[in-house]
Amino acid sequence: MSQGKKIDTYETDFYQWTMEQSEALREQNFEKLDWENIIEEIEALGRSDYQAVVSLLTRIIQHNLKIDYANKPQTNRHLQAEIKAFSNTIRRRYSPSMKPKLEREWQGIYSDAIDLYLIDYPACDFPEVCPYLLNDILNQCKKPK
Repeated sequence: MSQGKKIDTYETDFYQWTMEQSEALREQNFEKLDWENIIEEIEALGRSDYQAVVSLLTRIIQHNLKIDYANKPQTNRHLQAEIKAFSNTIRRRYSPSMKPKLEREWQGIYSDAIDLYLIDYPACDFPEVCPYLLNDILNQCKKPK
């Protein structure tokens, strides 16, 4: 299969491209592999999972802020249920190798959560530094024993 055919299939019929590439991998037929796009797709998979985890952590922090600082106890059960759903998804998407990057970006993730929090509660006070620890949230996401 020529490089032009591989790229054409990648651009016109992604599903077909994935089937062809997985077959070539199984057969260890390295000449058939579209290396450039395979590399791009593998990197995209990692970025996608990482961004999903960041988004879910942001929402967990936002909901925790609502529970802890908004003084609206009537919404706490709903917020706790959503936190549980977010945690379940993190459990499926999180990889330990993400942790160092999440730690470096933790204050930015908190800042994003504050932005969302302020949409609903613009007059509420909250800490400048995230009152929640990444390790604590990740531990809550682990499957109960």
